[in-house]
Amino acid sequence: MGSTFQGIEIGKRGLSAHQQALQTTGHNISNADNKHYARQRVVMNSMDPIYEPALNRAEVAGQIGQGVKVAEIERVRDNFIDDRIVESSSTKDYWGKKNDYLYQVETVFNEPSGTTLRALMDNFWSAWEDLSSYPEETAHRAVVQEKAEGLGSRMEDVFRKLSQLREQANREVESKVHHLNTVAENIKSLNEKIGKSQALGDNPNDLLDRRDELLQELAGMVDITIGRSDEDELMVFIGQQILVQGQKVHKIDLVGNPANDGLLDMKWAETGKEVLLRKGSIQALYEIRDNILVEKINSVDALAINAMDIINEIHKDGFGLNGKTNLSFFEEKSLATNTFGEIDTDGDGLNDKTAIFRVTGRTSIDPDRPIGISGTMRFLKATALGEEEVLVPYSKDDTLNAVIKRINRSETGVVAYMSHDNQLALKSTTQAHDKKENFMIRHLEDSGELLVGLTGVLSGAGSAGSFDYRKLGEINKFQANSQDVTLTPMFHPSAFFHMSADVKNNPANIAAARGKDVGGTGDYNSPHGHKDGTNALLIAAALREKPVMFDYSKTTDDFYNSLISKLGTEAREAKQEYTTQSELMVELENMRQSVMGVNLDEEMANMVQFQQSYNASARMISTLNEMLDTIINRLGV
Repeated sequence: MGSTFQGIEIGKRGLSAHQQALQTTGHNISNADNKHYARQRVVMNSMDPIYEPALNRAEVAGQIGQGVKVAEIERVRDNFIDDRIVESSSTKDYWGKKNDYLYQVETVFNEPSGTTLRALMDNFWSAWEDLSSYPEETAHRAVVQEKAEGLGSRMEDVFRKLSQLREQANREVESKVHHLNTVAENIKSLNEKIGKSQALGDNPNDLLDRRDELLQELAGMVDITIGRSDEDELMVFIGQQILVQGQKVHKIDLVGNPANDGLLDMKWAETGKEVLLRKGSIQALYEIRDNILVEKINSVDALAINAMDIINEIHKDGFGLNGKTNLSFFEEKSLATNTFGEIDTDGDGLNDKTAIFRVTGRTSIDPDRPIGISGTMRFLKATALGEEEVLVPYSKDDTLNAVIKRINRSETGVVAYMSHDNQLALKSTTQAHDKKENFMIRHLEDSGELLVGLTGVLSGAGSAGSFDYRKLGEINKFQANSQDVTLTPMFHPSAFFHMSADVKNNPANIAAARGKDVGGTGDYNSPHGHKDGTNALLIAAALREKPVMFDYSKTTDDFYNSLISKLGTEAREAKQEYTTQSELMVELENMRQSVMGVNLDEEMANMVQFQQSYNASARMISTLNEMLDTIINRLGV
């Protein structure tokens, strides 16, 4: 006969198990609003029964049950959904950060309304056009000065705000990398606690939830891969490098890059190697800082230097109301401190390159007539791997306009156009691979006579007469006079878009007049009276209609339209991708919550069930107590 006390032990186990189940239910309910909490479930198993099969067991009904036990408190979670959310977090935050910054860049340009660069350029153009009709009136000259000042202020404002956004992105990189290291340290600490807990046979569910939350936060910053193959050691990879390995962290340092304005790059502290990223908010910040904003600043610089140079080129050939000539309308600030354009690029104190932005040939020529000569022009195009040779051939049946189109289509870093005096002009563009070489002609060479005898650009043909910016004294390779050569401007010409002191202080110096040719020399060498506004009209045409090549765009409008269109496309793409990824994340979160989320109705039902079971176990103990009372106090009395 079994012992009556055995029933009390079964009841006690029932009380203990269902008390633990009630506590777990209460824990679930209290974390119902924590989206990173995975609901927990008490797994109950029956205790091992009395009498396993054996020859020496008692001759009674075997396999007598001993009640219930709590096998474990399991965490209800799906690692496959978690991994998808980690991956999607990187993509979502990547596009989210791009969307935020591109919106700010659009705000800087403020198109299509407000005091935009386009509107101010139009006003400046209109002022020159009006001046061409009334060149003798001081009021119209004052309007040109006012519009020039307004355009200059806006140009400088756009540059300043884009530069501030770049600095902001750099500071955000610094902040996020510091936070990334902190998160990695926290994951390491949790790995240590989780490992100790699991070694004791526990399920550290709350610690695992906190670690998963940190992993998702980390994935938003960088694209990570989680290694779960080793049960004792969770690993987190960035690319092919390990960030966290169990209880060890590989720290990431921030190092200033002197080739990139001293801005910060991510390096592995142990090896000094670059941290390779593909997605995440930090990668988006790098692309914004080093690609998108640099491209936009380059474009504003190109707009500024081309507008200044085109106006100065025409303005120098004209005459002011007081008869003065050869004056610049805009202030010229050259990278070189000498008249030869020689600069020091490696910082050793010695000049090593010749920095020329534009050179104009000495010979006026009809661009629509066949050139009658053959040859090949040689240019050096900057690439990511160095330089690439580009050959532009020409034949005797070509017109100069056809050759100009061929040069411009080749995108060699040098563009060509016909000046206001029908002279061939060659000038440099922005460089996609090294912004410090913006607006520098790299190489000009002609095997024939197009650049030499026909247009009067170079002094000699072949390699001996070629211009190469890596040599000194190369300005002597040009036939042009000094006023027909523009030196490479200081870095970021959009930051100093100012009128020259001559023009700002005296509106009579504005060269609205073209002048007249005295002596039949072909040069407009003498003033032609107060009513002459031809030069102002030439400037207005160059600002709006004439193909004077702003980088690879023919006109100012083409260039600016291309800039704004590309920005709009980039912003629209970022917004669409961010919206798509956000919607995907919502779906994944809903899937995850359907698995691990706390359902209050379900928990309330469980609470009632466990309460009734607890009461039943207590009732059973009470009944057994009455039975024992009968046996002990009443039996045989």
